[in-house]
Amino acid sequence: MDVGVTMIELPGPVRAAASDGTTVWCAVAGGIHAYTASGTPLPTEAGPGMPLPGAGAMQDVPFVTRDRPGDAEGDVPFPVRDRPGGAEHGAPFPPAAEPGARVRAGEGPGGLPELRSLAAVPGTVAGTGALPGALAGTVVVPRTFAAAPPMDSLPQSCLAGTSDGRVHWLDQDGVPVADARFTGRVLAGGGEIWAVGSSHARRLTGPGHFGEPVELPGLDRCAVEGERLWWTSTRDTLLRGGPREIDLGTRERGGMVVCAGSLWISVAGGLLRVSAWSGEPRRLVPAPEGPVPFLVCANGVLAGGGRDLFTLDPATGGAARLIGLGLDAPAGLVIAAGKHLWVFPTDRPHALIVAL
Repeated sequence: MDVGVTMIELPGPVRAAASDGTTVWCAVAGGIHAYTASGTPLPTEAGPGMPLPGAGAMQDVPFVTRDRPGDAEGDVPFPVRDRPGGAEHGAPFPPAAEPGARVRAGEGPGGLPELRSLAAVPGTVAGTGALPGALAGTVVVPRTFAAAPPMDSLPQSCLAGTSDGRVHWLDQDGVPVADARFTGRVLAGGGEIWAVGSSHARRLTGPGHFGEPVELPGLDRCAVEGERLWWTSTRDTLLRGGPREIDLGTRERGGMVVCAGSLWISVAGGLLRVSAWSGEPRRLVPAPEGPVPFLVCANGVLAGGGRDLFTLDPATGGAARLIGLGLDAPAGLVIAAGKHLWVFPTDRPHALIVAL
């Protein structure tokens, strides 16, 4: 497998990023910028960044939300949309922006606050069955070909982000559609997005709506697999969320992700592997580093790292391959975008793109 590394300049250091497998969204101080998986900027009608709807296009203006009195954190607020000439439910509509204006974090009417995390619903998910010559769960297929998603699942390529105390539902251009109160971050996996807090999580459904809360006392690490969450706690060494609880036997854990039909956890000396189907633990898989802060799944290829990267293809059963990045400090963020890995150095206005 030939590996190439390309560096691209960005408008600023990336605070959060996400990909649906073909598009990469990067949140910087000036807004959200979109790129192809290989790093080509995607233009919008307003140019780079997240556009506001043009003046007079009232049907395109994002929803505005407010919380009912007494709402608890994570309760669903109701969306409010103003009509021309009057306000529904007393919630004012943000004034229309000038054509070509850019939504900037925390600036101006309708602007998003600084985003702390981003997540996107992928256009492809792991296959539910095996094909000749491939391990079960390693085949990547369009979501529409996979098992039927829950009735309240988010649409393909839906984007969500978090700021202080809120979850924001965004469209494919990064324009806000709805929001709701929740303190935490968003994580994606298996065609779903979850909002994960310090002790509980809720699956995102329609704009402004959550599924039922899932309690996660003492949450340490978490990985999303569709409607299921795998998680560990700071209180013990157990892995929960699968068919049965498993004692991992170690508290020193790094990144965690579901990839190629297994749950992978970075630990000292390698990777713990647990079958996503049966919940049975497998042998320790050697890795060049561990525990590492980031583990991601790039179309069935597992990748992880901090200062450098390593990749592992479970379908071939080969050894992990090290990819030197030459960073002088661990990366601030690593995401998968189809058959590419995006590495964002801490506080640097560029990204390293690794083609697998």
